[in-house]
Amino acid sequence: MMMNTILWLAYLGVGSWLILGGLFFAYPTVYRLKDDKDQFGWVIKVPLYMWLVIGLLADIVFNVIVGSIIFRELPKEFLFTDRVKRHWYGGNKKQHDRAAIWEWRLNKIHSGHV
Repeated sequence: MMMNTILWLAYLGVGSWLILGGLFFAYPTVYRLKDDKDQFGWVIKVPLYMWLVIGLLADIVFNVIVGSIIFRELPKEFLFTDRVKRHWYGGNKKQHDRAAIWEWRLNKIHSGHV
């Protein structure tokens, strides 16, 4: 029973990491084109919103599982970026140092994200 739970958490953690990792590289393009989204019509917007929901769910799962391992605490927020921001701007030295790594990574992909 315990082994099944651990395996499911591992699958969810790895799955959310893979989904979120891929989607986060697409996010800057979507963000850049957000003002033009009406020009693309439903052919583009329907899958975009579908992936947005999937990405949001993956972010929540990633934050709960992987984020809890990284920061060694249960989350106080839903999204991983919000947790990174909390520790970046107000965490203790260890938490700030962990957040600094993620702040650099996230901002390198999407400038100003954190």
